[in-house]
Amino acid sequence: MRVPLYISPTNAPGTADWEPVETLVVSLHGGMIRSRKRFPKGTDLHIRMRDKQRFTRGRVVWEAAGAKDLAFEIGFEILDPPGFWEITFPEDRWSGDPHVSSKGS
Repeated sequence: MRVPLYISPTNAPGTADWEPVETLVVSLHGGMIRSRKRFPKGTDLHIRMRDKQRFTRGRVVWEAAGAKDLAFEIGFEILDPPGFWEITFPEDRWSGDPHVSSKGS
């Protein structure tokens, strides 16, 4: 799902430009974007939807090993409570499944 966003590191000066990006993937807990700038793992981000006044905070948890087409792929987790995407996600398949045992086989 492509969602147009603006991102900026939380430690950037107030006069710094926000970078326009689009998501490649979204999930209840985060997303993945392609950026012209590199944001190393651990970077805290301000994230804003371009067409709405919705804001959240995130943290880079993954970055692609190399640039593709002069862009970096970046995975981030959302640090605020769920709801930023305004999407109803399917129920979590990894918890509460009666067919999965936490005791092992």
